[in-house]
Amino acid sequence: MLLSYNWLKQYLNLPSAVTVFDVGEKLKISTVEVEAIKKMGENLENIVVGKVMSADKHPDADKLKLCKVDIGHEQVKIVCGGSNVVEGMLVALAKIGAKVRWHGEGDLIELAATKIRGIESSGMICASAEIGLGDMFPIKDEKEILDLTNYNFKVGEPLTKALGLDDIVLEIDNKSLSNRPDLWGHYGIAREVAVLFNKDLADYKTEEIKTGKELKVTVEVLDKKLCPRYMAVAVGGIKVGPSPDWLKKKLLTVGINPINNIVDITNYVMLDIGQPMHAFDAELVGNDTNTKIITIRLAEDKEKFKALDDNEYELTENDLVIADSEKVLAVAGVIGGVSSAITNNTKAIIFESANFLATNIRKTSTRLDVRTDSAQRFEKSLDPNLCELALKKAVELVCQICPEAKAISKVVDESDFVLPVGPIEIAKNLFEKKIGAVIPEKEIVRILEKLGFELKDKKDAWSVKIPTWRATKDISLAEDLVEEVLRIYGYDKIVSSLPNFPINPPVVNKLRKLEHQVVDILVQKFSYNEVYNYSFISGEQIKNLADDPAFYIELDNPLAKDRPYLRRQLLPNLLANVAGNISHRSEVKIFEIGKVFRNNKSGLRTAENSDELLPNQDVWFTAVYVSKKEQNPFWEVRRLLEALGQELKFDWETVLEEKVPVREHATRTALIRSNIPVGVVGEVAPKISENFGVDYRVGFLQLNLSDLQESGKFKEINYVPASNYPEVERDVAIVVNKKFTHQEIVNELQKIDPLLIKVELFDVYTGEHVAIDKKSMAYRLTYYHPDHTLVSVEVDTIHNKVLSLLQKKFSAEIR
Repeated sequence: MLLSYNWLKQYLNLPSAVTVFDVGEKLKISTVEVEAIKKMGENLENIVVGKVMSADKHPDADKLKLCKVDIGHEQVKIVCGGSNVVEGMLVALAKIGAKVRWHGEGDLIELAATKIRGIESSGMICASAEIGLGDMFPIKDEKEILDLTNYNFKVGEPLTKALGLDDIVLEIDNKSLSNRPDLWGHYGIAREVAVLFNKDLADYKTEEIKTGKELKVTVEVLDKKLCPRYMAVAVGGIKVGPSPDWLKKKLLTVGINPINNIVDITNYVMLDIGQPMHAFDAELVGNDTNTKIITIRLAEDKEKFKALDDNEYELTENDLVIADSEKVLAVAGVIGGVSSAITNNTKAIIFESANFLATNIRKTSTRLDVRTDSAQRFEKSLDPNLCELALKKAVELVCQICPEAKAISKVVDESDFVLPVGPIEIAKNLFEKKIGAVIPEKEIVRILEKLGFELKDKKDAWSVKIPTWRATKDISLAEDLVEEVLRIYGYDKIVSSLPNFPINPPVVNKLRKLEHQVVDILVQKFSYNEVYNYSFISGEQIKNLADDPAFYIELDNPLAKDRPYLRRQLLPNLLANVAGNISHRSEVKIFEIGKVFRNNKSGLRTAENSDELLPNQDVWFTAVYVSKKEQNPFWEVRRLLEALGQELKFDWETVLEEKVPVREHATRTALIRSNIPVGVVGEVAPKISENFGVDYRVGFLQLNLSDLQESGKFKEINYVPASNYPEVERDVAIVVNKKFTHQEIVNELQKIDPLLIKVELFDVYTGEHVAIDKKSMAYRLTYYHPDHTLVSVEVDTIHNKVLSLLQKKFSAEIR
């Protein structure tokens, strides 16, 4: 939002020593974010208003004209290539020494007398973009010069003065105004500045409307929740034309292009006090010449409406509209319609000044993708009391600008609103408690009263009444009043000090800590990529998993119609991820940590006193590994499990499942136990992988982190000095019956001798040269003595015990 400093000063009496930069700094610290302060008319020196006295064809160039331009005290010859230059036009003429940008691009260039096709040109007739006014006067054609004819400026007058650019503009970030509907006009900002500098704010003066009886205006509001207030009055004797220069200049300064005197008045009032208005051509409202009935209603579904931007919109039954008996006149608070627009033929108008429900305006504006200045203000929850003030000001201005104008109807005021103005009871010591510093009571009272609050002293407290312009979802709590006082008093006046209360370490979320540890291990040590999938899966995914949809929670109102179920495990989405990536890579190493939803186990209550329970939402970790080269992915995920056990210090063992789910490989899957079952490690059944479009073996590791954290068995951490002696490794390959598991073999080997410190399985083979009921298993055994280097005899003795145990206990064939 742009603010004119001259406009603000109409309502202020600031000391001469106060600069616009002082004002901007105070506002930035206390109220709004001031993004920039710009002096208007910079680089417009030596540019004046000129009048084209003649525009003849250049003798040596078809697309150039030889112009004589009156600049007040003399006429100068200008060679111009503007496509729209004609005799009698008022233009912006850059004299010798002025600075311009050729065609609006590049750096500023100082003009000098020059010859163009043999004829000397003593300056330049400028396009708006060439003198930095492109935003103020957008061009329609590339070679179009700036046409000032409609402004009746004085010939020879400096352009800065003619356009009212002897001003300074403050650019305010709109986001910082989101919760301050009272600051969307100059008067509201002026109120803040007056308080910040402890000066009086000028009263906002308006004249009472002298009503008439020539026309009857009736307003019907069908839903007063959507339209708490609607005011209207008809004004006759209208002569539509250009606005007076003072009004044009004010609008141009803040980036609004003047249109005509009626529309400009509504824009002026909006920019002045923040209340949007609209004007209808009275003759175009309904068919009755004596009575005008305006209805505020919801649109019919698919009702058509042609707006002032020449677009036709299809409305819904949720859009609020202003209508007569035949048609929609405007989309409430958003944009007016062509059917009742002000034209040069308009003789009488109906001013509208209304208040609408903010959320409804926001939804309609967003859906239609129409972001007008009006909609921006209405969606902030405006004070309904502004309607009357705005209407009075608009009628006052139109009567000044159009000498024959007068109100020809009564003022209609349909209203039904009550603002929560309090009072708020606030203890006097709350300010010190919340701020941490003592602000004198007199200063607190001064600040609040300057801001418009009414205070009643109640010994140890104040009863505070909220001004209406702050009562629309802005001020509602005692803490809000504390903030008001502090921001005006000055945050910089509060002395920084260290807290004088004990600081206790935060409660550790053990589950979240475990999640972070798992992520660090997989990403940093195993180069896995973490993925985030939606918590929803499709019926087709459940089918591909060979599972029953009856076990899944189905949503009544799913976000995506093709994914109506909540996931029971992370695997199906991860398999879909693999299918989408394996064709581009030689391997895929991904994992996910997230909640799964199972209704066979109850979770939290839906409400504190409710017996209804939510489904269980344990946090699971699942990793999958697929490689085009690796033919045995089981060992990759097995190594992952061992690393997690070692790093996280939890004891685990793997046991065969009594009944292997269809989705898991029957002979390459094991249950993980740590006091209780906490997960599964293995391979996905080939048929399931194929269902998901993966033609390679898929290793997976699943861990229930919630159960592991709550009930898992963790190792005690004991300090062991770093080894001073080398470890000795021996490999052994055996053939055993398939009924024996890896965990059974490890458990027996670890009993043999304490010098055998590690047993690692690195290969399993079934197939050619191995009996159908047997399997080949290869182990790496690590021996270590903490006091000396092991010699071969010591290692051989223990190793022979290992071989003997394998032969006797497991009937192993040593290979």
